[in-house]
Amino acid sequence: MMMATRKYGVAAALALWLTVAIVARAGAQVDVATADPLPAAPVEGVVTQSEPEAQVKVLTNFVESGGNYLTLSNGYGHWDGGYVRGAYQQGKNVWTGEINGQQEFGDAGVYVAAGDTYTFNSDWYGSLTLGTSAGGFFWPRYRVDGFLNKKWLGRKQWITTIGTGYYAAKDVHRDHSLLVGSTYYFEKPWILEEGMYFNISNPGVVFAPAGFVAVTRGKDKQQYFTVRAGLGEEGYQLIGPTTTLTQFNSQTVTITWRKWLGKAWGMNVVGDYYHSPFYTRGGSSFGFFKDF
Repeated sequence: MMMATRKYGVAAALALWLTVAIVARAGAQVDVATADPLPAAPVEGVVTQSEPEAQVKVLTNFVESGGNYLTLSNGYGHWDGGYVRGAYQQGKNVWTGEINGQQEFGDAGVYVAAGDTYTFNSDWYGSLTLGTSAGGFFWPRYRVDGFLNKKWLGRKQWITTIGTGYYAAKDVHRDHSLLVGSTYYFEKPWILEEGMYFNISNPGVVFAPAGFVAVTRGKDKQQYFTVRAGLGEEGYQLIGPTTTLTQFNSQTVTITWRKWLGKAWGMNVVGDYYHSPFYTRGGSSFGFFKDF
């Protein structure tokens, strides 16, 4: 445990140093409470034939910093960590990313990723994210995720998404994943999102499908409230450098509240619950963000 604490101190120092250089966004093999999705701006008002298209975009031009703490059942201890993330729009590009220092299952490490969302035209946009890590057996050695999105209907309020990803764990496991999903922007400030993941883990060619649905209500520069539920199979999950849980069902519920407390700043609060046959996990993250 002393060695894990020492590693975590080095990881935290590295995360602090890296925040001066970049602002990034990342994901991980297992769901982390800080990795909440950035909601898009909802459509407001009454729709007429002459009304412009729905303003569909991720949150841009902000930086956010915070921490998380989650407890696990069955003697698995707790998780804790800190993060810095943000986004910056430059022409047709939205540069995003995250630096995340995390302690899980008695080990610690830092994950760093950077991505770009590019608008091809009024109907099509796509994104690509690359990530790697230092320390922490639970982080990927590297991962790549790409998505392509298409807007449909009169106000372009329905978006379909297809994506693929590659995940190289720090043991012999490798994941290939496919995502298909859609997002619908209602006339009032409601957003409905759903999707299916189809994951193949190797070795063993383990097929693990999973799905999710998320509902968001809110308005940009005021607040967003999102409830997200997911369930399905996991091909594997590392709980130690050489210890793996394989092919099991799990369920998640995440609640996110993003609240502007001033004209250009606010807080982001996330509650997270996870259940599997091996353990349950619950906790929260809290952070402050600044728009610019």
